[in-house]
Amino acid sequence: MKTVSKIKNALLYAQALYDGAERSKEAQLAYTDAQHLQALSAEDLALLEHLNTPLGQMSDKLSIIDVLAQKMSLCNSVRNTLKILTQNRKLNLLSLIMAQFIVLYQQKHDIAEVEVRTVMALSESQDRLLKEKLSALLHKKILVNYVIDAHIIGGLVIRYGTNFIDNSIQHKLNALNQLMKGIK
Repeated sequence: MKTVSKIKNALLYAQALYDGAERSKEAQLAYTDAQHLQALSAEDLALLEHLNTPLGQMSDKLSIIDVLAQKMSLCNSVRNTLKILTQNRKLNLLSLIMAQFIVLYQQKHDIAEVEVRTVMALSESQDRLLKEKLSALLHKKILVNYVIDAHIIGGLVIRYGTNFIDNSIQHKLNALNQLMKGIK
């Protein structure tokens, strides 16, 4: 299947999941479940893709999905989506569908996902202050994913969508090095 048609299919399934979750008042639960499924490793999701094969009874495959959904405490909307994907042999798109659903949910609920690179974990007060400043800057609720990165030496590197703020010591040292060499 071409990449474009995979993305179109993923968008359609993600929109259907979102609409169903909204109707059944499970949007927040589905969002949490989608994040959990998205966080699963490629090996874990490959196990689900074995259900894509034409071999075996569909009823057995759907029973496996039920057991899996129960063990993972997935909401009904996500469970039903997994069953539909199994019936349509589209489980290979699961990771892409969950990613599209997360983006859709965040857009509809004014949530901005921001990656922040630091040398060490921020204190609670620093975390709260950073979230307040980012929320005021972006006019959205902020969901911060922290990444510890010793290479930046100090400071912060903030990435939101295609926006990038590099206030790290490593960046400043590189800029100073270029200035001293006469590159800038």
